[in-house]
Amino acid sequence: MTNAGIVRCIVSLAAALIGSACILETAAPTTQIVVVTATPDGAVADPSLQTPDSGTAPTWTLTLSPELTHTATIAQVTLTAGQRLSCVKGPHWILYEWVAAIEEGETVVLTARSTPEWPDYFYARTTDGKECWAFGASSTIHGDPSTLPVREAPPLPTVTYVIKNGVRFEIKTVFIRGKDDTAWGANRLGSGQIDVGGTFSISFTAGFYDVLIQDSHSGVLYAAENVAIGSDPSSSQTTVATQVRFFYQNNSSTNICRVNALRIDETYELHKPADGVIGHGDRVYFTMLAGLYMFDMYRCGDDSLVFGTPWTYIGPAMAGIYTPIT
Repeated sequence: MTNAGIVRCIVSLAAALIGSACILETAAPTTQIVVVTATPDGAVADPSLQTPDSGTAPTWTLTLSPELTHTATIAQVTLTAGQRLSCVKGPHWILYEWVAAIEEGETVVLTARSTPEWPDYFYARTTDGKECWAFGASSTIHGDPSTLPVREAPPLPTVTYVIKNGVRFEIKTVFIRGKDDTAWGANRLGSGQIDVGGTFSISFTAGFYDVLIQDSHSGVLYAAENVAIGSDPSSSQTTVATQVRFFYQNNSSTNICRVNALRIDETYELHKPADGVIGHGDRVYFTMLAGLYMFDMYRCGDDSLVFGTPWTYIGPAMAGIYTPIT
């Protein structure tokens, strides 16, 4: 093949690569070398403007247009609240701080989903632009939530847990442990106590805990397992107000028609039997706050004092003669 033929083949190949047709004809045996340069828009420069050079091999410079970038469009995922929802700073409405409310029937955009540790929680953008976590199990999800990216939960906040003494004697023991712990550890009150009407506060990381609160007789005033204690006010305060149902049995020969109970705060509570009389051998049942009481029994007819008791423990450690009221 002649040099002219070689050039024709190479030029034809370049033209095919850059999307243009370029055919060169030579009428004389003189060798003509053509440099073809693609312009930025893909067109081939005019060969007549190139400078012949019979002493060098063909040189090709190809400039290709940038490839088109295709961006996939993911369908939007939304949540329509089936009830009023608390939208909070992390994937648990009790443990994390409150941010906003999502009203029943309101639709919000979901931008992420929680890890398996916090099922059914989604990171949402409310209609006023706030971003927070919402529970989705009680609502309607529109779209495929599995297409959402996974978002890690933020660190749990520190909360202050408050115990209020609502019974009528001192609280002596408070135990708090993680839900997966097997030992209670030390009494959180140390050598102290929570007086009647008093409070005790302790700070720790929000989470799930077991709580055990006892009186001085080791009677269980409050017990909870795997309870969420967090930023929601309803979870971070416990009022101990244990009710105790107990009976009094009249072993005397005198009919009793009135019973006064003196509490340690010097307040009397009046109790009367349902039929008005506690006869010999009868039992009458009372329901009262756990505490220390003095009881005065009064005779039917002249309402005279029959007898009184010393300070008496009325609490959950009264084995066999009480029923806790929940």
